Amino acid sequence: MKNVLCGLTFLFIAFAARAQKGDTIHVRPADLNIKGLQTGNYTYLIVRQKAKDSPATSMILAKMSVQRDTYHNKPAIIVRQQWDRDSIVHQAYTVFDARDFSTLLHDTYWRALGYALVFDFETRKFDSRPVRQSIPDSVRKDCEGELAASFSAYNLNWHDDLVIYSMLPYKENRTFMINYYDPGFGKPAEVGYSVTGSDILIDRGGAAIDCWVLEHGDENGTEKFWISKKTREVLKEEDHGKSGGYRFKYKLGVSAV
Repeated sequence: MKNVLCGLTFLFIAFAARAQKGDTIHVRPADLNIKGLQTGNYTYLIVRQKAKDSPATSMILAKMSVQRDTYHNKPAIIVRQQWDRDSIVHQAYTVFDARDFSTLLHDTYWRALGYALVFDFETRKFDSRPVRQSIPDSVRKDCEGELAASFSAYNLNWHDDLVIYSMLPYKENRTFMINYYDPGFGKPAEVGYSVTGSDILIDRGGAAIDCWVLEHGDENGTEKFWISKKTREVLKEEDHGKSGGYRFKYKLGVSAV
């Protein structure tokens, strides 16, 4: 009897392992609901706090625009971002191929850096624009090498992750392996995001919003996203860094654009 039970236990574990492995999706263009992507203007409030229940230490208004257009005679999706605090702290203009959501152009500026980074994926060339200062030679070399490395495999632009999460095929206990590339901030890397369950958010009118919960964690910290099951909007994000502190993103009910 003991041998039978051990055998059944082994079979169950093996089946569970196969089932888990079978529900891991290495995200490819066919997995993205690009045609169903919602376009328009919307806004996130980004809040930093030392603890979940502590006052905000800083706030940023992130204004975003997602539009369908053409780019060099190709159907394209154009995403614009502008982050405002006391002044513009970040801007990005990103063009995606509407067929597979691969990046065609990524033009971004961070006030903290003092210069703009321009990644042209069609010509496979990198350039920069001085704003307050010129780009250091070492940074230019790194950006050129990372851009060249990005063409070895299909990847998605990590900078517009909130747009990407609105197109994924959610299912309980499903894991998405996404080959991410954040131009200017390192080489492409495959990153895992798991659907850990469901949760309810309450809107300003008191109505319940049923959401998928998507989570990622590594040595740098954790990320957690609430995605509406009905509209596929990312309504909330909670980040917790390894050095402490929290960053939240809340999608506002009206656009500031």
